[in-house]
Amino acid sequence: MSTDWRPPPPLPPSSPERVRGVLGGSLLYDQPALAAERARLEAFIAGPEPLGVEVGFDHGMRILERARRQPDWRWLGVEIRRARVDAAAPHAPENCLLWRADARAVFAALLPPGRVSLVEVYFPTPTENPRHLLWTPGFVDAVGRALAPEGRLVVVTDVEGLHEHVGALLQGWTEAEEPPAAGALSRRERVCRRDGLPVYRRCVSPPSVTR
Repeated sequence: MSTDWRPPPPLPPSSPERVRGVLGGSLLYDQPALAAERARLEAFIAGPEPLGVEVGFDHGMRILERARRQPDWRWLGVEIRRARVDAAAPHAPENCLLWRADARAVFAALLPPGRVSLVEVYFPTPTENPRHLLWTPGFVDAVGRALAPEGRLVVVTDVEGLHEHVGALLQGWTEAEEPPAAGALSRRERVCRRDGLPVYRRCVSPPSVTR
């Protein structure tokens, strides 16, 4: 993986109602054909339990183990690769929903303000295509709106340039203590431990929180 990654030039900003995404963006969920899928998500997050979201869960080891260890939470995994979702979903307990969607659209259009207690983004894939870039001011704003006042955002990467880019976007957020470990490592995390690669971690709360 490249260690000298730099963010691509930004695209012109889009309105909150028209968030871009690789699966059709936020407008996709206004289509009648996806009404049942949207209703399934809304029913899942409607309960009183704390809600955790993992963005890009890959093979699902971390989020599945979190769900098993913390049955008093609800866990939403968002992943754009159908094969990953199809492989992991049969193993999900009742308190875990693994969903094929673009996280940018989910946070902007589908998650109620203040509903989420924890967002985890482990080893997001760097990209040179601005249309595929997850970490933009718009995404950070959407995550901030979705997080509860005491909520936390955890970002972990082995790409220093991406770590610096995310840090610049999160200026004004408050440093916070990381939640307990999930009990399982992601595939990339295991590779980094095996090869002794540096891993950069950040855990923050929205700017309105003082710790």
